[in-house]
Amino acid sequence: MTDSHDSERTDTHLAEHDAAIARHKRLVLTAAAATFLLFMAFPVTTSFTGALDGVVNGIGLGYAVGLAVIVAPVIAATAYRRWAARFDQGVRR
Repeated sequence: MTDSHDSERTDTHLAEHDAAIARHKRLVLTAAAATFLLFMAFPVTTSFTGALDGVVNGIGLGYAVGLAVIVAPVIAATAYRRWAARFDQGVRR
């Protein structure tokens, strides 16, 4: 009876672990796709449209958006790294 109960508990733990891995993969792949699309949209937009030709307070709009395209993924990666470290330690928020 004890072996069957321990086996069920182990199976449940493995199923939860597999589900967590699947969620993690979805999160990483979604974030990677979003980052790629955001990054590639910038050169396409600047090359083929005049959408970023404006100037705001003396700074070209294209430069400001370009900076955001570079800085935003770095900030997101830092936030993800912190979240993943907590998750790996077993602390979920």
